[in-house]
Amino acid sequence: TPRKSNTMSYDQDVDPIDITDHDPYTCLDSTSENCPYTCQGLTECESCGCAIVDDGTGPWGRALDVIFCLLPIIFLVFVTMPPFGFKPMPTTKSLPLSAFLMFLVRLMYLGSDPLLVCGSIVKGVHEALTPLTIMAGAHCLLEK
Repeated sequence: TPRKSNTMSYDQDVDPIDITDHDPYTCLDSTSENCPYTCQGLTECESCGCAIVDDGTGPWGRALDVIFCLLPIIFLVFVTMPPFGFKPMPTTKSLPLSAFLMFLVRLMYLGSDPLLVCGSIVKGVHEALTPLTIMAGAHCLLEK
């Protein structure tokens, strides 16, 4: 007789979860609309590619998503061109600060994956350096 182990497999003693109370749930590899409702364990979900679909919105709805995403731009405009005669902040300080505010909005409010956000920063820096080096090279060539 096979010996029973004390470890629990993925399909043992697992109650089916009512997915209507949770985030949108879909099967990536199946075309059946009932697929997410018929999976009865992790092994079945892995076989058909079930996943929770994250729509990327914040906890307070789409209207406040727009407001929070515009905050770094509004901040940048008001600190570089301040009203009422205040001293403007130099762009060498305000641009990185605005970028950091957007970083915080993406991580804290929108709940993006930190690895994805940091990877996007590295990609953005690389994409910005390409035209900057072209302009620097043209400046050096055309300098008298």
